[in-house]
Amino acid sequence: MTNDAITRAIVAGVDESDCAADALRWASREADLHNATLSAVMAWGLLDQHHIVDDRFDPSYGGAQADRALREYVTRVLGDQRAASIAMHAVCDLPARALLDASANADLLVVGARGFGGFRGLLLGSVSQHCLHHTRGPIAIIRPTDEPPKAEGRIVVGVDGSPTSQRAFRWALTEARARDAMLDVVHAWQGPDAAYLPHQAGAIDTSDYESAAMRTLDMIVAAADPKDEARIRTAPVRGRAAPAILDAAHGADLVVVGTRGHSPLKRLVIGSVANQLAHHAPCPLVVVPPPASDRGR
Repeated sequence: MTNDAITRAIVAGVDESDCAADALRWASREADLHNATLSAVMAWGLLDQHHIVDDRFDPSYGGAQADRALREYVTRVLGDQRAASIAMHAVCDLPARALLDASANADLLVVGARGFGGFRGLLLGSVSQHCLHHTRGPIAIIRPTDEPPKAEGRIVVGVDGSPTSQRAFRWALTEARARDAMLDVVHAWQGPDAAYLPHQAGAIDTSDYESAAMRTLDMIVAAADPKDEARIRTAPVRGRAAPAILDAAHGADLVVVGTRGHSPLKRLVIGSVANQLAHHAPCPLVVVPPPASDRGR
């Protein structure tokens, strides 16, 4: 196991929304789990919600007021004792840029799925979306859910055999070990589509495809320490990757996936699977990008 799966410093983005409160509570538990430092970062500006007092603009609002608003919010969400141990930074900047800058050297950035900047019809807010596409390290996206986790602690990681999915596996395994949870390793595979081979529809042999999927899983799991073998379960699933991982994630505590990072096509800065999970995951999601040295390839 390499050190890229170890969590030492966590940054949580907050904006006083309910989603941000969920993200802050999750980040606090994660920091306690890994004995990591936790920083709460709030961006503010001339059009920020803190400036509105009784529906009127407050021209006197500044850094001191933002600091106080952040401190009061964190204390309200986590309590006096926990808040006293958290670093707090109210930054006058655009929210996404402030969070990306603050987390540049962190091991994990935690954001709510939607804050005040998210439109009601969107499943993922603009700030979370921007951070997801441009983060330098792992990012956790937290959304409220009514679906209770199963009694058995369980983490799901989606893999495809790529170096980044191997990195995601290492991250997920370290997390499973810290939580004493089971780790379900999901790899989706697809055989030839009978619709394109109608004359062979009844005679298509998919055993080679399933065997290749098992070899991919064996290769991924081979990197684990033997002492972790009992907590790892592999699941080759025939079908498309995103639906397979989403199905496995129901009832899980966490789902983890790697992303290919920046594509030569500038608009495709994360993989489609990671993007679908970010919008639809039924539990907290961690997206692990490739190392900086591998991006843009």
